[in-house]
Amino acid sequence: MSARDPEQSRRPPVDNSLYDEAYFLGECEGYVEFAATGGRVLSRRLAAALEYADVRPGMRVLDVGCGRGEGLVWLMGRGAEAWGLDYATEALRLTTRVARSAGLEQGGQYCLLAANARRLPLPADSFDRVLMLDIVEHLQPWELEQALREVRRVLKRGGKLLVHTAPNRWYYQFGYPLFRLAERLRGVRLPEDPRRRFRYHRYVHVNEQSPRSLARALRQVGLRPRVWVVDTQQRWANRNRLVRALGWFVTRCYPFKWVFCGEVLSVADRI
Repeated sequence: MSARDPEQSRRPPVDNSLYDEAYFLGECEGYVEFAATGGRVLSRRLAAALEYADVRPGMRVLDVGCGRGEGLVWLMGRGAEAWGLDYATEALRLTTRVARSAGLEQGGQYCLLAANARRLPLPADSFDRVLMLDIVEHLQPWELEQALREVRRVLKRGGKLLVHTAPNRWYYQFGYPLFRLAERLRGVRLPEDPRRRFRYHRYVHVNEQSPRSLARALRQVGLRPRVWVVDTQQRWANRNRLVRALGWFVTRCYPFKWVFCGEVLSVADRI
C-alpha cells in the first residue's frame, strides 16, 4: 500500500452518495438492532469490537467513520468525551437523530464533525483512543495511508487505535470457495464472487484486508499493532449438529481460523 503507486493513486475515493439511507438501514451490519432500538443496543459485531477499546471515564475518543452513531452513544455511556466524524451526509443525519433520541446535545455531551478521514480537522496529540470500525475496507490504499497517518498524528503518545474490518480477504480467497462448495452439495448455489451476495459491497468495498496486510499498513505509519481474527456472525450456529461442530472448529483452531473467520481486529499503540 503506497500513495506513490501510480496505479493505486488513480483509483478515486468512493462517492459518499452511495452511503444512503438504504445502505445504513438495510445492509450495513447492525441495521436490525439499530431499527429495533434506535441505536441504544449494539450489534454483536460492534459489541465484540468495542470490548477491546479499553475506554475509561474522562477519556477523549474519536470515532472515525461513525456511521449511524451507536458507537458514540456507547462511548458516552462509558463516561468518555465522544467525538464522531463522517463524510456521508446520511451518516451525520442518523447520528444526530440517535443522539437526540438519547437526550444528548452536540457541543455539550458530544461533538460531530463533517470531514474526511484523510484530513482530520483536529489538533495533534489530542485523543486517548481512536476507533476505525468498518471504514478501512472503504478507503482506497492511498486514502488509508493518509488516514492512518492522520490518526497517528491526533493520538496522544501511549494512545490506542482500534480497527475492525470485514471481510477478511483470506476468507474471500480461501475460505469462501470451500463454503460455496459445501453449500452447492446441499443444493444452494452461491455466486462465485462473494461480493455479489450484497447490493453495495461491489461498489463500496475497495480495499479489503487480510491480517497481514492490515498489520503492514499500521506499522508503515509508525503504529505498533496486534492483529487477530474473529467470527462474530457465526452463521453456522443455527445449522445441524455436525455443521455447528465444524463451524466452531474452523473458526477457533489454528491455522483454519485465519481463513474461515470473516473479520479482522487490531489494537495499535501510538509509540
